Amino acid sequence: MDELDQALLRMLIEDARQSMRRLSERLHVAPGTVATRLNRLETDGVIQGYVPLFDAAAVGWEFTIAVGLRITKGRLLEVQNRIAKDHRVIAVYDVTGEVDSLVIARMRDREDLDDFTKTALSSDGIERSNTHVVLNIVKEDHTSLPSPVKNS
Repeated sequence: MDELDQALLRMLIEDARQSMRRLSERLHVAPGTVATRLNRLETDGVIQGYVPLFDAAAVGWEFTIAVGLRITKGRLLEVQNRIAKDHRVIAVYDVTGEVDSLVIARMRDREDLDDFTKTALSSDGIERSNTHVVLNIVKEDHTSLPSPVKNS
C-alpha cells in the first residue's frame, strides 16, 4: 500500500459513504484512479466490507462482555468455531497467557447473559471460563489506521 491507498483508507474510515467523485476531488486524482484503487483494495482483502458504526445500547444490546476460556487440549478450533456461531459473539481470538481464547460478546439483558453463560460457556470442551462485564467504554475506536512505517 502506498500513500494514496493510505489516504483513501483514511477517508473511507472517516465516511465510507463518500462518492467516488468526492474522494477523487479530495485526493486530487481522477475518479477512475479511485475506482481502480478501491477495487484492488477490496480484491486484496484490505477492505473487507462497509458497515455502519452504531451504538449497541441504542439497538438493545445492554451488556458487552469479555470472556477468557481455558479449552480442553486438542479441541481449540472445534470449541472456538462452535462459540463463534452464537449470534451474540462479535469476536473470538486465540491468545497467549493463562487462557486459550478470548471471546467478546454482546448481551441484551441479564437473562441473555445468564443463558449465554449456562449454554455456550458451559459446553463440552470448555474447562473454565472467566467472564468480565464491561461497565464503561473508555475507548473503542473502529476508525484507527496503523501507520505502515515500522518503528526501529
